[in-house]
Amino acid sequence: MSEEMNPTPEAPTESQVKPVATVTPPEPEAETLPPPSAPAAAESKPAWRMFVAPAWFLLGVLVGLGAFFALTQLTAKPAPPPAATLDEATIKKAAREGLIEAIQQLQAQSQQGQGSQGPRTVDNNAFKVRAANRLGNANARVMIVEYADFQCPFCGRHHQAVAPMLIKEYVGTGKATYVYKHMAFLGNESVWAAVAAECAADQGKFWQYHDSLFDHQNGENQGAFAKDKLIAFGKALDLEMTKFEKCVTGDETLARVQADTQEAQANGVSSTPTFFVNGKPLVGLTSPDEFKQVIDQALNQ
Repeated sequence: MSEEMNPTPEAPTESQVKPVATVTPPEPEAETLPPPSAPAAAESKPAWRMFVAPAWFLLGVLVGLGAFFALTQLTAKPAPPPAATLDEATIKKAAREGLIEAIQQLQAQSQQGQGSQGPRTVDNNAFKVRAANRLGNANARVMIVEYADFQCPFCGRHHQAVAPMLIKEYVGTGKATYVYKHMAFLGNESVWAAVAAECAADQGKFWQYHDSLFDHQNGENQGAFAKDKLIAFGKALDLEMTKFEKCVTGDETLARVQADTQEAQANGVSSTPTFFVNGKPLVGLTSPDEFKQVIDQALNQ
């Protein structure tokens, strides 16, 4: 038996082979970014805008400084006007009257503390007047009598601030006569100065010496009116020095000083300066206007 052999299969022809579809794996999608937007023409900023913020900041600082300055001006004490804009006489008058007011308050407090009843109204005949110690017409309608101590600072202020007006407006015009009397009670130098003034009165220069004493006040019993100083004042006034020096170092005029002081106490005077205008007392340092009022009332009576 013949053995049948399977025929060897023939290789398929190219035309017989089915084409196999090849699948290409999809490429991964790339992450897409939005395309950059082109700057719009409207967004282009002018150069000056970059200075706006700093300008507003600077303006705020200036406004704050201005408000602070205005506040300090409102709360600060206003400065007084410069002296150059005021009349010199006005400045002196204001200073004088301010000091007089302060002194009047001190005097009032002193009198209250002492419980003093003050001087009483007297007749002009109660005063013993020496011609050398009088200014003006002895027959004037008004007589002004002053009791004072050459060391008294209030008496010194009267001499500087008030007496010149009284002498000019009333004594110089014949309306009043002015009399100075001693109340030397502040110590030895008060007595020595009063004695020396009376020594000058003996040579007809009481008022010049009176002015010199008040111009040289320098505290109470501090040596301003030591006897050698008093002698030097007389020399400056061209007094006859041998006579004057003997008088100052002696007691030739002491009795006059003591008599004036006793008279003052008898009339109720307890402080200096004390004045009598036609016998009506006026105690303490008084302003020129107040003194004028009292004199004018006496002239109209």
